[in-house]
Amino acid sequence: MTKPSSATFADFVLTAKTKSVRDALAKLLTLTDFRYIGIWRFQDGMATAAVHFDRLDPSAIASGVVPQTATYCCYVRESGAPFKTPHALLDERLASHPAKDAVASYVGVPVMDSNGAIVGTLCHYDLVPRDVAQVDTKLMLLVASYLTMNDLVPPYPAVTT
Repeated sequence: MTKPSSATFADFVLTAKTKSVRDALAKLLTLTDFRYIGIWRFQDGMATAAVHFDRLDPSAIASGVVPQTATYCCYVRESGAPFKTPHALLDERLASHPAKDAVASYVGVPVMDSNGAIVGTLCHYDLVPRDVAQVDTKLMLLVASYLTMNDLVPPYPAVTT
């Protein structure tokens, strides 16, 4: 049985304040069997994780950079609402999406700036199908709001050459 959202949110806040946002997201990930959690940002038509945690490789701190239309984050950005898919290959909405063969499951919510513009997503995702009902979307929205209100949403990562 998982902790109620209020206790989990309080734990997230404490971890974010005393350790890091990445550590706090890693704790949220333990409430699910998803492999990844991240805060994805958009810039110049591209998307990448500004904060990334991989359950199987906790030392990995970065994700790939992809066209924003090649992520399910584009659905969150377009609708301004959460987007979920437990199995991309069986989801008719994703029939022509370029990520459907690679990213099988996804739960994402919008991350907004202080003016209400969507600047990214907070999302769980995996390479295999997962039960999206295990992700507390209300908690994710609360976390996304907290990150914005406390200026904890990292910028799009700097490009290194």
